Amino acid sequence: MVLADATTLPIIADSHQRLSARVWRITAANPSIMTGPGTNTYLLIGQSCVAMVDPGPADDAHLTAMLAAIAEAGLALTHILLTHTHRDHSPGTQALVAATGARVCGMPPLAEDPSQDRDTVIEEIWADGYRFQELGWPLEVIHTPGHVENHLCFHCPDEQWVITGDHIIQGSTVVIIPPHGRLGDYVRSLNKLLDRGIEYLLPGHGTVMANAEAVVAGTVAHRLQRENKVIAALAKHPPASLADWVPIVYDDVSPHLHPIARFSLWAHLLKLAEDGVVTEIDGIWQQVR
Repeated sequence: MVLADATTLPIIADSHQRLSARVWRITAANPSIMTGPGTNTYLLIGQSCVAMVDPGPADDAHLTAMLAAIAEAGLALTHILLTHTHRDHSPGTQALVAATGARVCGMPPLAEDPSQDRDTVIEEIWADGYRFQELGWPLEVIHTPGHVENHLCFHCPDEQWVITGDHIIQGSTVVIIPPHGRLGDYVRSLNKLLDRGIEYLLPGHGTVMANAEAVVAGTVAHRLQRENKVIAALAKHPPASLADWVPIVYDDVSPHLHPIARFSLWAHLLKLAEDGVVTEIDGIWQQVR
């Protein structure tokens, strides 16, 4: 199996799938409106050991599937790599550590963020530009704040793929929830994935995506298009609250998704406030005149 073929490989929960010689996928059975078909865990196959990326939620069936994949690989699990510590990505770490003794690597949970899994202990704190060499092939760490401040992507230049966590997901727009998600950071982090020769995106939710640079550029364009729609709406309508702006700016989105869209609009408005385009007084947002 090579990644070009893996783009058509459907998601199968709690069953490991070989995407290439170096990376296998195990998807947790936690589908939802926020997680799509479930959270993807990736097993990285090294020369003398293996590493696991994002063990997902604490779930016995998913743990069994991860251990089965490790057994089939026939190598010891030495490291667990976390893209971030949201509760659909990292709580499965604790049981996997208990079963294997692997070291946990990533960025620490944000103590002030209630959406974070603060029970997972990070033993090796990684930063932008770190190169993980224990697998016998290079894996580059890219700090990608935006969805959340403590978010990392993992780039394999040899096979031209990047594990994106929740930085880019397949089939949906990433939700950015302020204050720990920031749209300005998100756009800047998307641009960090360009000009690296990346061809494939391995998302935290969904299937493998080819034409990586086009996907990244399209994601940036989509965010800026929505930003322009926000600016146009503010110019046309009188000042209003965040809740009042949602059905105006997201009139192309089903109303049942408006509670989620509200977070994204909040992120857009905060970015525009930073840019000096809008202002907020007592919960009322308006364009700067």
